[in-house]
Amino acid sequence: MRYRLFLYCLTISAFVLAQTNRALIISIGTYPIISGWEKIHAGNDKGLVTELLLNNQYQSSNIKVLSNAQANKKAVTAAFQQCWEQTVYGDFIYLHFSCHGQQMMDDNGDEEDGLDESLVLYDAGYWYIPGKYEGENHLRDDELGIWINKLRKKAGDKGQVTVVLDACHSGTGNRDNGVNDYIRGTSAIFAPEGYTPKPGMHQELSLKLKPIKDFSPAFVFSACLANEINYEYYSQTQKQFYGMLTYAFYTLLRSPENFNSVAEFLEALQKKVNQLTGFRKSRKQTVYMECSDENIPFQIFR
Repeated sequence: MRYRLFLYCLTISAFVLAQTNRALIISIGTYPIISGWEKIHAGNDKGLVTELLLNNQYQSSNIKVLSNAQANKKAVTAAFQQCWEQTVYGDFIYLHFSCHGQQMMDDNGDEEDGLDESLVLYDAGYWYIPGKYEGENHLRDDELGIWINKLRKKAGDKGQVTVVLDACHSGTGNRDNGVNDYIRGTSAIFAPEGYTPKPGMHQELSLKLKPIKDFSPAFVFSACLANEINYEYYSQTQKQFYGMLTYAFYTLLRSPENFNSVAEFLEALQKKVNQLTGFRKSRKQTVYMECSDENIPFQIFR
């Protein structure tokens, strides 16, 4: 009896030790010239996020980073698959995207406004070109939602999935006024010429986050609302640009403050973004969050 109890305790201990923190960081600052996307400073975000994770109980071996040409659609899909395969019950998963964003024609009728939001991966073009490029290398919100739910199921109710999207779907996709303002997105809709968005006929297919029994909680933070511009932040101290959401997230989680709920963290995050923009109305960015439970304590590591 004692032997069996010993084996049971040993098994439980090994299982607990197997639980870990895992991260996938996608950082795309330089796109192919022919893609139509101009340079942003996503590479600087990569350093901040990696530092933040290493200081919060993440091991470098469990942090996967894909930058620029490495972050093409095939490689990002493979990275999601690898993360899913390695995830065990109780894991905390952190996904971070610093890149351009773009709205595109809804392909399954699940959107109220007839448009999918997407992240612009390295091999995704700016223009819809019939027969040549029709959006297959964009990462649609539907695809991201499927991966989030797969990870939530694998991590279980003791795990967690946190997603940070430092991109937007407004602006020009270029430097604003050609001066010192970098924008991470475009208001140009990726669709055939003459496309008019219409409310989807299958909105029941929407993958909006919600509590699911035995699934881990999940939180998705986006840099701004769909009609707002995501400006990069210039740090006078570091003398370089960063993603606004990335820098605010990094600064807030390096502070000694504890957050009793996700809602409390969101409020603090918005205040930090307001500080970084100098409270200028022309630069207003409203951090947008979707989550399965805003009342649980917020942290990015187990």
